[in-house]
Amino acid sequence: MLDDYSLRLLAEIGIDVYEPRAVVEQHASMPSISAAGSPSAATPPAREKSETAGAPALADYLILGAIDSQKRLCAELLRSLRMARLNAAIVDASQADAIAQARGLLVLGESLARTLGADMPAQRQNEITWIVSDDPDTLAKNADAKRALWGEIKRLSRSQAIRPHGA
Repeated sequence: MLDDYSLRLLAEIGIDVYEPRAVVEQHASMPSISAAGSPSAATPPAREKSETAGAPALADYLILGAIDSQKRLCAELLRSLRMARLNAAIVDASQADAIAQARGLLVLGESLARTLGADMPAQRQNEITWIVSDDPDTLAKNADAKRALWGEIKRLSRSQAIRPHGA
């Protein structure tokens, strides 16, 4: 059975989830799922509240890059990380305190990754999970680069499942 967050993501992309009547009747008393089995948008998960409240420092994984040039791409990356059940936020490279507290960084552009690495102690560089991709303009046009990035996101999601936060 899918949780509320997964049901809402499926509803966002236009997929209707049908459940047997017995399951729907059993969950009809739950406020987050309607009788039709589709999630209500009234209660977002806790991981989304931290990002929408303007506190990206609470996110475990941060997306960094030339966000202004490819807003749609960055929003899709954020959705992808959330679909992989990773607590993520989009931040500007100038937010050093949020970057210093992150478990992982998804950096769009190798030059930005080098700049961030140069500003960080070597021990902290080794503690953070790095995913370095092409710059946003190249990534938006290159299907192979997107596929490779999705593979890295899946790998990160699997390692997150094995090693919970705080480990």
